[in-house]
Formats: sequence, C-alpha cells, structure tokens
Amino acid sequence: MFVKSVERFSQKEYLSLKMPTEEAPISDHRRIEMALNVLGYESVTVPLQVLRKLYPLCRKGNFDITVTLVHREFDWVVTDVEAGDTTAHHYGLAVDYGSTMIVMQLVDMNSGSVIGEERAVNGQVAYGTDILTRITYTRENSSHAIDLQKATADTFNRLLEQLTDSTGIDASQCSVMTVSGNTTMIHFLLGLDAWTVFASPYAPVTAAPGFFRGRELGIDFQGLLYIIPAASNYVGGDIVSGLLALELHKKEEIGLFFDIGTNGELVIGNKDWMIAGAGAAGPALEGYISKFGMRAAPGAIDKVQINGKDLTFTTIANQKPVGICGSGIIDLLAQMRLNGWIDIAGTLEPSASPRIIYLPEEKEYAAVYATETATGTPLYFSQTDIHQYLDTKAAACTMVECILETAGVTTDEVAHLYLSGAFPAHSDLESAITIGIFPDLPREKYRLLRNSSLEGAKCLLLDRSRLSEAKMLSENIYCVQFASFPDFLIRMQAAKFIPHTDLNRYPTVKAKLEG
Repeated sequence: MFVKSVERFSQKEYLSLKMPTEEAPISDHRRIEMALNVLGYESVTVPLQVLRKLYPLCRKGNFDITVTLVHREFDWVVTDVEAGDTTAHHYGLAVDYGSTMIVMQLVDMNSGSVIGEERAVNGQVAYGTDILTRITYTRENSSHAIDLQKATADTFNRLLEQLTDSTGIDASQCSVMTVSGNTTMIHFLLGLDAWTVFASPYAPVTAAPGFFRGRELGIDFQGLLYIIPAASNYVGGDIVSGLLALELHKKEEIGLFFDIGTNGELVIGNKDWMIAGAGAAGPALEGYISKFGMRAAPGAIDKVQINGKDLTFTTIANQKPVGICGSGIIDLLAQMRLNGWIDIAGTLEPSASPRIIYLPEEKEYAAVYATETATGTPLYFSQTDIHQYLDTKAAACTMVECILETAGVTTDEVAHLYLSGAFPAHSDLESAITIGIFPDLPREKYRLLRNSSLEGAKCLLLDRSRLSEAKMLSENIYCVQFASFPDFLIRMQAAKFIPHTDLNRYPTVKAKLEG
C-alpha cells in the first residue's frame, strides 16, 4: 500500500498542470515552481541537468508530471522530472562506508522498508589494509589521492549495479543517498588530503561536507549524496549516525556506545551530556594478525570449542578451513584460557595439550587448531600472535576504562553498553568478556547491534527532521584523546593479561577459572 512519505529526505509530487498558452506563456520552470509553492515547498532549486529534461518531456505528457525533490537544510533541490504519476516508485540509498567493507541498502521511501542490501570490500584495500598505510600512499605522490578516490567511487558503482541486479530497481536513479563513514574515509571519498586528520593540530579539511551530486564524485548516481557530519577527526560521521539510531541523546539513563573494529570509538552520556573518544583497536580484532588470520569469509574458522584436550570448530559456509577470523580468535583464546592451555599472561603451557607444539624456525610454541585444511597446511596460533592480540585487546579494554573515568561514571551506573561493528556482531560476548575486551557487566546490560552506522543512515533517509539532530550531535559532543592520559600505557600493561591483572574485576570469569 502506498503511504505518503511526509518527512522523508526526498519527496515525490505528482503535478497536473495546465499547458502553456499565448495568453499565459509562463515558463515550464516557473509553472512547476508555482505549483510546488502551493504545496508548501519554498526555496526550490532546479539544476541545469533537470532544466534540460523539461522540454519536450512536459509537453509530451500534457504537463502531467512527477517531480522529485531532495531536502537540504535551507532549500529543496529538484533531482528529476518524469512523465505521468510515478509517486509509487520512490527509493533512496543508505550507505555504511567502512574502511574494510562498504554496505549499501536500497530503501522504499514510501513504506520505509529495505528492498535490498549489498556489501563489497572497499576498493581502497588495494592501497593498504589499514588507514595509515593509505594516507602514507597518498602523500607519496599528489596523484595517489585520485587513486583512492576512484577506488572508492568504483566500489560505490559496483554496489549500485549489484542492487540493480538483485532488486530489479535501477539504483542509480534513486533521488538521495545518505553516507555514514569516519572522517578519514570521507576525505578519501572527496579526494581531500587526509593527513590533516592524523597530524597535529588534528583539524580535518572538513567535518561537515554536506551535499554533493553523485556524478561529481565519479559515482553513477543521479541524485544528491549527503555525508553525515563528524564530531572530530577521530569521532566520525559513522558514530554520529550510530547515535541517531540509538538516541542516547534523548534518554535519561546513561549509556555507553562502543563501535569497535579496526578502530574503536566510544561515546558515553545521556540527554544532558556526551563524551566521546577514539583509538586504534587494531586489525587484530577483525582477524588481521597471525600467519593464518583473515576476514570473515568462506573457509574462515569463526567458532572454537575446547573440552579438555579436544578442540572443535566451525567455518563460514561449512568449507574446509583456510584461516581464522576475529570471532574465531576470540573463542580460541577464551577456550585456551579456561582449559589451561594458556596462563593469565597468555603464555602457552606445552603440557596442557599435544596440540601445543614447538616451532624450531620461529623458536616459539604455537597451538595448532586445524590439521585438515583446504591447503593441506596445519593452522596454528603462535605465542607471538597471542602477545600481539593481547596488545590489541588491552587497548580496547583501557579505552573503556578511561572514558568511564573521564565521565566520572562507574560500570554500575551504566544502564546499557551498546556494541556495534562487524566484530561484536559476529563474536561471542562471553568469549570477549572472558579474555577481558569488555567489562564483566550483567549480560542483560549489553546490547549487540548489527550495524548502527547503517541503521542511522537509514533513519536519516526516512526522517529529514533528523538533519538538525545530526548537526547538534556533531557540534556538542565533548571529545577526548586517550593518548593524552598520562598513565594510558601503564593501564594498558595491566590489561594485557587474561582477563586482567585484577581478577576481581571479572568475577564471572574468576568463578569459571576456579570452578
């Protein structure tokens, strides 16, 4: 059933206008503008590409036309004019623009339902799996920024094609696209120098880029693209988008929002105040450490269980294992700790299992977790891998500790801890708490979110009034730098143990270890 989209980011209006005559030779442009004014649309802009469509389209259709408009902060922009009544066919796009994956949804602007969703590896990965490597690449040669911008646009175009193929709806003809991404990713999309994000005084070229035409960015998309604003260099539009979805700024209770992946961003607060911080969680949390670490893909070990000396696992798509992803690593470490394969410092205990072997070339021990593999090569997690992972998990743990201290809030005062990102969406919460990534809170306080960045982009797409909320959040969140804490490294050192040097912080884990 068709439902009029009263507050959508874009609107479609069917107009049945009088044909021009010698007595009333009013221009096509003005005729449309006057009709829209009657409907309450003020400050309407009609760009050249649309003006060029008016003749002969309007006359051939006897001026029975549908006008598509996109709401900007202070005006409406006409993105298309079609013959006849096409108001029942009205679509928009929401995008989570991540450093590793880009996810795009096709949304029915009339009903609010998601028609299709596609995802693809960000083409920028060819220039570095981590953001800093990509920034370094752009600084080697001025033309390299163009390479990253084109790789981004190409990925967007591929997703548009995939959505068109899977839904039968031409995604490139949508009226509006809301894009949620971190500050560095947005600089890459716009072809801006992202070094400003990382270099003192940490003032990016832009934190609120606003609206762009798809084609000016090399994206085969006829409508307007809106980029959700950032709060700071490290607290990007993806976090603002997540807050729009969670509505922490409208609640009495204190909430803690942790978006964790290659980087970790945290926001704590309620309707009266908000504090945010960010740090490098590290690619380890998504599987990118170890000789056999990989992203979540077919053949990746994603779950591990140990009972005494027996180890079992599952793989994505039930294929023979080719490596292990982030969720599998978390399970593996948690299970090894609970079964005595590693001690509190993460040191392997060779006597605990015949799977713990010595690697002569590496001169260290390793735990073999898969022998029958797709390549025929046994998969193992070495002592070095464990220590590298503990560095990463310690950073995540310490960021939570520091933001709580900055806010003057204890874990008991936090009503809910919201976890978002590919990492918490696919990992086992108990395993993550067991190794000390997250605090040992009552489990009912945790809320695991599939993709808060994408959800916020869709919320904005369907309710244009939330533009002001996005702006308010981006301008009023107090941001802290975790690296400025004088004892940050000392706190991290204490958090490098499993789950922590202070076991009393993890009573449920302590009970399991002593049970």
